[in-house]
Amino acid sequence: MANNKTFSTIIIFFLLGSLVFLIGRSFRVSKVPHGSKFSCNTCHTNGGGSSLNAFGLDVGTKVTPNGSESFWTAEFAALDSDGDGFTNGEELQDPNGEWREGSNNPGDAALVTNPGNGNSVPTSIKGVENIFTFSLENNYPNPFNPSTVIRYEIGERSVVTLKVYNSLGEEITTLVNKEQIAGVYEVQFFANGGLASGIYFYRLQAGTSAGSVTHFSKTKKMTLLL
Repeated sequence: MANNKTFSTIIIFFLLGSLVFLIGRSFRVSKVPHGSKFSCNTCHTNGGGSSLNAFGLDVGTKVTPNGSESFWTAEFAALDSDGDGFTNGEELQDPNGEWREGSNNPGDAALVTNPGNGNSVPTSIKGVENIFTFSLENNYPNPFNPSTVIRYEIGERSVVTLKVYNSLGEEITTLVNKEQIAGVYEVQFFANGGLASGIYFYRLQAGTSAGSVTHFSKTKKMTLLL
């Protein structure tokens, strides 16, 4: 009788462990185009539970172990994790990283290759023209307390800076200062550090890496109400 109880307990733990494993596995692959809970080789060298490949290691830097973050972005799509000469986005038929969880899969599934395999070579890449332009949108919410989101669009690969200033023109913080590829981006601004209620300004600038040419510069205002 005791042996039967022990055996039943082991079976229950095994089933629960398998369920947790499948849920965890499903979470990761659902965050990339054409992902499914059965495509573990996308991130693992030989299926779920094996060591992470180059793509999987990059994925690991974007999410917490039990988090729900969406990591598929234009920047992540632009990486060539496995070093085969094709970006992650090209191999998953989404060169610009536009796909979002819940959307239809882009491109042709038959042409999708594994971004974790250094030998993966797409037979054809989804042809996508650059549909992006340079723009800076109004932050939302506005007025805000204590945080707001700033959304902007980059028309071509540029060095991008996004800074916040007070009403005297003094710099409060730098939200973005790096090179970014064409795409749509969002940044959250937290009004901490003893900021007072009032009008603040945020300025987006995009130019060449040498800084000699400015493609775009725009400033907008936002209101903090504490």
